[in-house]
Amino acid sequence: MTPEHKQDFKQKFIHKFENELRSVSKNVHTVVMSSEHFHSRLRSEAELDNVYNLLSAHFDEIKIVCYLREQVSMCTSFYSTHMRNSGTESFAKFLQRCHPENLYFNYYEMLENWGRCFGFDALEVSLFSPKHFLNGDLLDDFTAKIDVRLVGKLNKLVDAENESLRPLGQALSRAINIALPATSERLEIGELRARSKKIIIEKFTGKGQQPALKVRQKFFESFLDCNEELRKKYFPTVETLFETPVEAVLTESAISKTDFDALIDVLSVFKKYIDEKSDADLYTSLCSAISLCIGDATKSGSDVTEFSNEVILQEKDAYLFRSAAKRMEKDNLGAAVRLLRLASDLRPNWTAIQSQLDDYRQRSLKAQMPRFMIAYHGGPKVMTPSIKDIYMRFDAWLASLNVPFGGHLISANDSKSVDHHGLVVDIDADRMVGYSIIEADSMDAVLSLVKNCPFLEADGTVRISQLEYLTGGW
Repeated sequence: MTPEHKQDFKQKFIHKFENELRSVSKNVHTVVMSSEHFHSRLRSEAELDNVYNLLSAHFDEIKIVCYLREQVSMCTSFYSTHMRNSGTESFAKFLQRCHPENLYFNYYEMLENWGRCFGFDALEVSLFSPKHFLNGDLLDDFTAKIDVRLVGKLNKLVDAENESLRPLGQALSRAINIALPATSERLEIGELRARSKKIIIEKFTGKGQQPALKVRQKFFESFLDCNEELRKKYFPTVETLFETPVEAVLTESAISKTDFDALIDVLSVFKKYIDEKSDADLYTSLCSAISLCIGDATKSGSDVTEFSNEVILQEKDAYLFRSAAKRMEKDNLGAAVRLLRLASDLRPNWTAIQSQLDDYRQRSLKAQMPRFMIAYHGGPKVMTPSIKDIYMRFDAWLASLNVPFGGHLISANDSKSVDHHGLVVDIDADRMVGYSIIEADSMDAVLSLVKNCPFLEADGTVRISQLEYLTGGW
């Protein structure tokens, strides 16, 4: 969106907002506004001043009502919202946002900003916990802050919205976001996204992925200082704001047959579209993304990285992955192999899986597409907010690649060069930072793909080589 488009949107929004206020009945004494963007988007003093100037022109009194929950709990809940929208990060990477330097999670600094702009007397800050709610009920507590006469008057028999997604639902949503980016200008892509997300939201509500206990404890400890400042200023009578995590938060570990049927429903939406449009590449992209995202969601927090999540699958789920692989093998052999490897990880001693994997390998060798190495050279040495944004899009781009084996990006660290005299020297600024091995129809197809690689925006260079596996010498 260009600056001109932003300014035009801002003016139209203000005009529409003011018209809506003018249409409000004279009997209305309080207007309630609620938006997650008040928390996530308003960070600087200038942004808050804009909101204050807009509201103060229409209201005699402004009250800021804010409920706070323990940071890691909020982050894990927010991940489902992120996936329901357009997020492409794995849960492990998303968790890395949760640190005191991020104002979204540093409640003390966030409230200080709002207090400096609207006045600290305008802040109504509470803890998001039933034991702190009036009557143990959030709606009673919230309405009491507006007008005590409203307590118990609201209709509470309404369907919950924006509920969390279970782990498989999060993985499928992420795959949809990778294969069908929200930024696409193709109308049919938007329709496919909406239909697929509708199935996921209907079929996969529940508790999402959770950090391993040791990871949760580490994050909790990182907020001790700022949370103590928060307690002293806003909750001086409360002894402890948030309870120290002492046990893992469990999720439903097994994938049920219903979950598997829902996965097939999502794939069926794509199959119907592909039959009509002959867009097989889109189906391949989706299957590849599903394999990647389910694989990321099943990694163990004990032996992958300190930011990984708990294992969410059980041994019996290997049967479902094997069945899914057999359904997929004709349309996308590479994705079938990745699903079967997941089954093998869950049941490493199951000989039927190993036999099927061997069969897939032989078939893959016979009908193998040309393979190419995409090498990434150079790039920035200092990480800035703009570079972080580029790297987030680079991650999504990598996840969309048709990778026949291994990771989507193989990192090249601590590189050295050896000359013909045997001298070892450091690599220059054009060092290779990593590479990907992909399958594609031709060099032209890879060149077309690479032209949209976000790594180029970070002053990086991308080099492509077609690979040929030699059985003998030169």
